[in-house]
Amino acid sequence: MERDLYGSLIKTLNEDELIDLTKKLISIPSYHGLPDIEKEIGEYIYHFFKNDHMEPELVKVKGNRSNVICGYGEDQNLSKTLMLNGHLDTVDVKNMIIDPFSGHIENGCIFGRGAVDMKSAVAAMMMAVLLVKRANIKLSGKVYFAGVIDEERGAEGTRHILKNGPITKYGIVGEPSNLEIQNGHRGLEWIRIIVQGKYSHGGTPKDGINAIEKMNRVITEIQNNLLPLVKERKHPIAGPANFNLGTIKGGTQPSTVPGECILEIDRRYIPGETRESVINELNDIFRKISEDDPSFNAKAEIMSTKESTNIGYPPLACEPDSNIVLSLKDALKYNALKAKLSYFPAWSDGSLLNYKGVEAVVFGPGYLSSAHSDKEYCPVADIINACKIYLYTILNICK
Repeated sequence: MERDLYGSLIKTLNEDELIDLTKKLISIPSYHGLPDIEKEIGEYIYHFFKNDHMEPELVKVKGNRSNVICGYGEDQNLSKTLMLNGHLDTVDVKNMIIDPFSGHIENGCIFGRGAVDMKSAVAAMMMAVLLVKRANIKLSGKVYFAGVIDEERGAEGTRHILKNGPITKYGIVGEPSNLEIQNGHRGLEWIRIIVQGKYSHGGTPKDGINAIEKMNRVITEIQNNLLPLVKERKHPIAGPANFNLGTIKGGTQPSTVPGECILEIDRRYIPGETRESVINELNDIFRKISEDDPSFNAKAEIMSTKESTNIGYPPLACEPDSNIVLSLKDALKYNALKAKLSYFPAWSDGSLLNYKGVEAVVFGPGYLSSAHSDKEYCPVADIINACKIYLYTILNICK
């Protein structure tokens, strides 16, 4: 990487312009619950690039909801292509105790819904691409900014990219990582267990089959026999497998034997496990219970949306010696920041890119603990540093 070139480009970074852009993105509502969630923010980003004489595209994904794709450079050399991927949707604002759209700055942090998840990263990515274009840097490869829809629900924006492009060699997803390189995370599936019993009057329970009692046996088997096995499973890149009993519903009223009980589970799985193996482990429990209880009737099903049925929410594992990891390490060290490697505790669109063969990592400003919170914020210094790191990586990968 030409460090003199990078040094000269850093001098063109107007930090006030970057933070004003972040404020503007925060000020545009794009939360789930709106009719066209990302429409307004997508159009703003499109015109932002257009006004700087770039060639963005609004790519319709669902109704009036569009990805914003803006590339710069040459496509011919796949080994020098990079995607900066950031989602434009946010969670709802109902729990917030501050103005969700103010973007006000206090104690060195910017506040508002999406401040950390992930409009600060989106702004830093946009500005990094723009700085390269403004300087008319000739790239051997190509960098893409991809502002995608729907990450907070079904990840339909990035799924659309998997089918329609662009596909790059490398990718960075800007989820909040505290400026750590997070090159792996667990896969995610929500699973619904349905136990069927038989309704009857509570005064004559022998005439019914109590589904809650049957579900109690399922939970006991999970806690005593399956959960200890899951907790032993760890992956050096993606982290530990996990199992959470999330919701349970059963019965209609106290005087009725419940004929159905539903348990919903959050299952974080790692490379070496699959969606099928996760379901099969539950089916093994059902078979075991059925051997001594012929009245037991249960099934487990994936709760994924239609769009995610084939792929689901797979794990991410990018090797530590991948060029994207090494480039980010170089960038952090050059900017006198710690180059720490870890795993992302949540799920990200990076796993979908990885599924398609993209060597992708999570790297973004701010703390995951602030995401979805009632006073969501991101440190301003992190936003500026993230932009510098993205810029360095563009030059290192694509030049």
